[in-house]
Amino acid sequence: MRASLNWLSEYVDLPEIPAEALAERLTLAGLEVERIEDLVAEGVIVARVASIEPHPQAGNLAVCQVETGQKHRTVVCGAGNVRAGGLFPLALPGARLPGGEVSVAKIRGVKSAGMLLSRKELGLEARSTGVWDLPADLPVGADLAPLIGFPDILLSLKITSNRPDLLGILGIAREISALYRVPLRDPEISYPEAEPAAATLTAVEIEDPADCPRYVARVIQGIVDRPSPLLIEARLLKAGMRPLSLVVDVTNYVLLEVGHPLHAFDQRNLAEGRIVVRRARPGERIRTLDGVDRDLSPEVLVIADAQRPVAVAGVMGGAETEVSPDTRDILLEAAAFSPVRVRRSSRAVGLRTEASLRFERGLCPETADLASRRCCTLLARHAPVRIAHGAVDNYPSPAKAWVIPLRKRRMAEVLGVEVPPAEVEDGLTRLGLTTHDQGGSWKIVVPPFRQDLAREIDLIEEVARLYGYDRVPTLPPRVEPRIGKKDPGEAFADRVRDILAALGLLEAYSPVLVPAAEAEVKLRNPLAQGGDGLRADLLPGLLGAVQENLAAQAPGVAMFEVGRVFRRRDGHVMEEDRLGIVLAGRPPLPLSGKGEYSPADLKGILDALLDALRVEGIALGEVEDARFHPQRRAGIYLTSREPSPTDRGSRMLIGWLGELSPSLRATLPGERRVLVLELALSPLRAVARPPAHRPLSRSPASKRDLSLLVPERVPEGSVRAAILAERLVESAFLYDLYKGEGVPAGSVSLTYEVVFRHPERTLSSEEVEEAVGRILARLAPRGVRIRT
Repeated sequence: MRASLNWLSEYVDLPEIPAEALAERLTLAGLEVERIEDLVAEGVIVARVASIEPHPQAGNLAVCQVETGQKHRTVVCGAGNVRAGGLFPLALPGARLPGGEVSVAKIRGVKSAGMLLSRKELGLEARSTGVWDLPADLPVGADLAPLIGFPDILLSLKITSNRPDLLGILGIAREISALYRVPLRDPEISYPEAEPAAATLTAVEIEDPADCPRYVARVIQGIVDRPSPLLIEARLLKAGMRPLSLVVDVTNYVLLEVGHPLHAFDQRNLAEGRIVVRRARPGERIRTLDGVDRDLSPEVLVIADAQRPVAVAGVMGGAETEVSPDTRDILLEAAAFSPVRVRRSSRAVGLRTEASLRFERGLCPETADLASRRCCTLLARHAPVRIAHGAVDNYPSPAKAWVIPLRKRRMAEVLGVEVPPAEVEDGLTRLGLTTHDQGGSWKIVVPPFRQDLAREIDLIEEVARLYGYDRVPTLPPRVEPRIGKKDPGEAFADRVRDILAALGLLEAYSPVLVPAAEAEVKLRNPLAQGGDGLRADLLPGLLGAVQENLAAQAPGVAMFEVGRVFRRRDGHVMEEDRLGIVLAGRPPLPLSGKGEYSPADLKGILDALLDALRVEGIALGEVEDARFHPQRRAGIYLTSREPSPTDRGSRMLIGWLGELSPSLRATLPGERRVLVLELALSPLRAVARPPAHRPLSRSPASKRDLSLLVPERVPEGSVRAAILAERLVESAFLYDLYKGEGVPAGSVSLTYEVVFRHPERTLSSEEVEEAVGRILARLAPRGVRIRT
């Protein structure tokens, strides 16, 4: 935002201080001044070119005889648009310009007593195509500086996204009024109206007030194609805008002054002369003012007439209804649009403008009518127009002010300094707020244009800005030291990470954002294509890492990931922390041979993890999952009681493990077996026990080798659980599994080394045999018997 101090001075009396001091005060108040530009044009007059002759020694130069009101001067000029009879700025010898001082110079043998100027030499444009062709009604010899508002100082301000009210001269003047406690002058609003009424000439329909809270339409007749007054052109140029015609320039002028965009339609080209604010329909297109044909989608908000879109709402108008030299009647639009809708529309059509920049930040609907009336005032002042009586103002739900209590004690606690109450009330009032003193607090009424003020702390910040951060003493904070503590869920996840890293696995991180086809939870406003959903499990990300490693000819992969997944349950989004493990290729261990990872390796990692977490009651069972090999998969169940052949016990599926299905395996490079595991962490955390020290027993142990014939349908985990359920058993180690001669069909031989121990005394042989009997009795209902 470039603000002219001359323009600001029309609305507020500026302090008599250097521009650098004003810039520092504004910066401390939150309006960062990035650059200060001095514009000066001393010794520059309006001159008429009387005649033009070719330069005798340069074909691209011309020798001009210039009238200055007192005498003729010879000036050498190289601009292609210089013409006899035209008025142009002339810098006399000794003139001061933003780029330096002008002196008499001899150019290819011809002495030039001055310099015809372009807008660039005056500091009004970054690039000019010729000298500035001035309006023909200016007096020859007149000082140009007051005609274009020189000398002047431009402040380039960086406006934060939460302060759209500062994107206009009036908003900045309001800030200066509050900072320096000087009155703020309102813009002049005065213009005659004529019949017929605007309501008889146009109508406005808003399909969804959420997209367009307010639309004000006025009809102005008798438009004449003429250039804008020189001061308006100069102020537009200072702000970085190019003057076009009176109507367009005045709408841009009000945009810069009030901060609210306007748009003028040629009413003759509006079907039925009316406006419909709606979403674009599939297949619709529009040619915007920049001459580009743009496809529209239903997420784009458009301004339409009775037949077709005529503008992209809040972004840019359409070429079919633009104001042209033949335009006689216009419909003046002043509206408020949804910031989200304008942002999506702008992105959809690939176009950002001064208007969209403001609408995207959220403009107040209340300023729409002010901007419209100010535009009518300026048009009536500079052209013989007829403004139809009244306006068509479609405003379904007028914006209302809101109340925020401000406690005096709380303000002093936060700022660390006592700000005089009178200073607080004066500053907030000058910002447009209304204060009501209620003893220990104020009741602050916030106007709709200050949408950034929602809480008490926001008001305290306003007081600090106006009081001056440099006046607030620097004191060390008074805080009580606190010892931080991790969330229990994250601490448990770290414990799992440490265990798996100690087992030799590498940790992987895969993206949480995935394509929508792979997700149960989809994003309404994705940041990037292909990332419009949240992952439902860890397997795709881990398989992506396996694919990259195998493609790079890695001999083996052993990775894990602890991350969050997102699923839908009964219409609600559920988040869950899970563990994923993937093994592929051969282990990277010395002397391990060239054998690949086997299901036993994956099961061993699971057992080691559960042992380290001190988790019991985990069993493997059948599971249906098409991602795994039909004969090499198992579900991981958390059981609450010991299952039996007739009662499988209360159990919950918390994960699965197995070999990848052939169809998924075919999508990966090479032919190596891929083993995967995924496990929910929350159920594990609920049953995991913290590490505990158990002293060595002083009593000797008794060992027995127990060979059992076990039906194949009985899980080994349940057999082990039955052995460990015996109170005298300290451990059970499975060291042999056999199927073959001597073992009945449908059974398998499992041999355990069972350690018996009493915590206080030595066990007798009879006690050990009785304990073995109790184990066999516990296993008998499942069809398990001793192998003889």
